[in-house]
Amino acid sequence: MSTLPTPAPDAVLGADDIARLLPHRHPFFLLDRVTALEPGVSAEAIKNITSSDAVLAGHFPGRMIYPGVLLVECVAQLAAVVYGTAGALRATGEVVADVADRVGYLAEIRQAKFLKPVVPGDQVLFRLHSGPRLGGLISVTGQASVGRDTVLTVRLTVTERES
Repeated sequence: MSTLPTPAPDAVLGADDIARLLPHRHPFFLLDRVTALEPGVSAEAIKNITSSDAVLAGHFPGRMIYPGVLLVECVAQLAAVVYGTAGALRATGEVVADVADRVGYLAEIRQAKFLKPVVPGDQVLFRLHSGPRLGGLISVTGQASVGRDTVLTVRLTVTERES
């Protein structure tokens, strides 16, 4: 899978903004910050992995590894941000509406490749780019990296809900 294009830095969203966009709450609210966003098209986000993440207590004792399925969920949550922000941002990047009820669901995971383990202390950069649409289904391509190393590549299909 090729490297995704870097989104234009049109907006930056903090955790409070992301929380208004997503229906997810602790412990399933995963993204820390959106660093680039082109609503409806692409985005970048950061997740900081810490040893205090509860899931690491059991995955795995003696060798903490962040679960791959949660890396995929981060990509899906970033897709929700990309599609939830269309029409919900001011030119300044400020979220102007609660749009969590517009967030659809993860419909399909395809071609997920886990290339390296993610461990406490890692800062994971997620990139997402929109692909073709078919009705209410949207194909997206996601990638996660730690430093220069790609740790995940994945293609997802997500649903889009009407507002």
